[in-house]
Amino acid sequence: MATKKTPSTVSKSSLKVPSKKIALKKPTSPKSSLTEKPKTTVRKTRATVKSTQKMAPTLTLKPKPKMTKPEFSHEEISLRAYFIAERRHQMGWDGNSHTDWEDALNQLITEALEKPLKKR
Repeated sequence: MATKKTPSTVSKSSLKVPSKKIALKKPTSPKSSLTEKPKTTVRKTRATVKSTQKMAPTLTLKPKPKMTKPEFSHEEISLRAYFIAERRHQMGWDGNSHTDWEDALNQLITEALEKPLKKR
């Protein structure tokens, strides 16, 4: 009978595998890890070198001044309320003097806040 040829097998002796020894770290005991300090080295990097140089001043933002509620005299509010009441009567709208006063005050406040601050 004829012998069957199997695919060529490679013997172990023909393989050249470099033998490297892997260094295993020794387990440290909990006592030794507490007493040993880790070694740290300080390297000067570009960032630390540049930080020692003079830098340009940075822009600092100042907080906005608090907007105070504008105050109006009694005469200013009453004059505005008068014109509101006159218009309300001409148009035939319902209302009273109290709502006219509140509307006048609200109008004066919104106008004052829309305009740039000036000396009043």
